[in-house]
Amino acid sequence: LEASAEPTPSPTPFARSEVPSLGFIALDGSLPFSQSVALSVQAAAAEAGIDLVECDPAWTAEGVLGCAAEMADAGVHALISFQPFPELAEQVCSATQGAPTVGVVFEQGSCQVSMLEIDQAAAGRLAGEAVGTFVADRWECDINAWISLESNDSNPDGRTRMQGYRDGYAEHCELPAQQVTLDDADRLATAEAQVADLLERLKGRPNIVVGINESAILGAMSAVRQADRENQFWYSGQLADPAIRGEIACNARYIASVAQFPERFGAPLVEAATAAIDGREVTTRIEAELELVTAENVRELFPDTPACNG
Repeated sequence: LEASAEPTPSPTPFARSEVPSLGFIALDGSLPFSQSVALSVQAAAAEAGIDLVECDPAWTAEGVLGCAAEMADAGVHALISFQPFPELAEQVCSATQGAPTVGVVFEQGSCQVSMLEIDQAAAGRLAGEAVGTFVADRWECDINAWISLESNDSNPDGRTRMQGYRDGYAEHCELPAQQVTLDDADRLATAEAQVADLLERLKGRPNIVVGINESAILGAMSAVRQADRENQFWYSGQLADPAIRGEIACNARYIASVAQFPERFGAPLVEAATAAIDGREVTTRIEAELELVTAENVRELFPDTPACNG
């Protein structure tokens, strides 16, 4: 992770006569990425000797407001916020009585003193370029369909990531005439159901499936496997979650993913929050690392990747 070189003065320092408390509003505890961020924040807070107050809003506006009330009741001295609704940022800020806030991915309003950013367009482009190279080398760009498993318009960062996919791919190949975008396909169950329905209409090969996350890809793989059409589809997802790493390592039809390393977020997030609590300078921007993950490097990046069978 890279920190901005331009620090911003933090609010009035907190007197360290007692153990400070740090709030953490997660994104959605059902998502592997959000789980990894939470675990890394927990570990970093424990290392720093800070009391951590956690709340999971389950990616709902009602949940965010409930979490803000919990933070207010706890009297947190600073907040790390992964809540995704910019229109609620000022309400959260007011509820916590102006507690300095470190944003994760999403802007957090006037209380924000620092933010961890992910270049979503670059993440998509990195994978898209890998897919384009693969398709150009293997089929001279002649594919049957491009299937994009996405979230919806309430997740503009996700739209940016998936446009990055198309942009990166287009550097090597033209997108095929048959392009399918499936919204609300960012969970395993919804992706599986929608891809299963699509298979009834989609004929021919080869087909490229790209996903906003690995849950979407696992859902698509399940649908394709149940339809006994595995030889017609190739895949690329995002985030390189633990559940997909065996596929990356061992499944020749999985082309590439992009890791954002949420397990590394905790240390810089907690450092920014504690700097705000202590009245030290706070770096305004923290940039997440991105790295292409393929069968060639997945075990180097993630040594606990499962062994291939056979």
